[in-house]
Amino acid sequence: MTTTFSAAAADAAASVAAGFGITGTEPVILADGANVIIHLSPSPVVAKVAASTTAVRPDAADWLARELDVAAFLAGEGAPVLAPSPEVPAAVHRAGGQVMSFWRYVKPSGTALPDEATIGTMLRDLHGVLRGYPGAVPVLAFLARPQTRLSDRDAAALALAFTRLTAELGAAGCAGQVLHGDAGAGNLMPTGAGWAWHDFEDACSGPAAWDLAPSTASRRLDGARVLAAYGGAVDAGQLAVCEQLRRLHLTVWYSLYAERLPEHRARAAELLAGWPAP
Repeated sequence: MTTTFSAAAADAAASVAAGFGITGTEPVILADGANVIIHLSPSPVVAKVAASTTAVRPDAADWLARELDVAAFLAGEGAPVLAPSPEVPAAVHRAGGQVMSFWRYVKPSGTALPDEATIGTMLRDLHGVLRGYPGAVPVLAFLARPQTRLSDRDAAALALAFTRLTAELGAAGCAGQVLHGDAGAGNLMPTGAGWAWHDFEDACSGPAAWDLAPSTASRRLDGARVLAAYGGAVDAGQLAVCEQLRRLHLTVWYSLYAERLPEHRARAAELLAGWPAP
């Protein structure tokens, strides 16, 4: 569905691309959530325009710039990732009040999600390559912004959960290696060359448990099989806390999406119901 915001994002992206000789495009909205993802068809270029992220990240450009750097490093190391576009300078661009980056278009080879063995082994391999990343990344931080659609009671419940869980994890628990930051199954895309990671905007430094939590906490997946495929030693206590923090993270993000995208309101309400008010 094209919204007023996504249409404006597409216009801004096409304007920037035209400055680099990419003209005659017919923008296709591929996704609209935290960011608006736009294929500037028929060119092999995809624009990523910051959307809901700007409500919680006043420095959204910094996150996009770090994502470009991490992805370029991984691509250079031969890791299976979606790479920055060679058609547009690999930097953050601005137009029409929007901030964006540009990526190489890769057509998905299907709509299936990866299984547990794929997720575990690919995450293990990704972590291995990320250990060599020379750039600076922030220490793992968790989103805890009360949303405008939340009642005072709901906001208090999320704030209480955030305080409790981050205390349980502790400062030592936030230490670790460079991570994808949002390594759920949805950020592995099937391509003609195999599965590829994308969406490194949340790249950070922290425990491996944070990257495993989206899969081990999923109702669709068998967490034990993911861990077995990953193969590395993972602290069970850290993983349990990270799984709850992941659910809190999703709760806040879906509440944020619901402010702009009404179709997410049911899911936001479902997630909120899982955090009892104090």
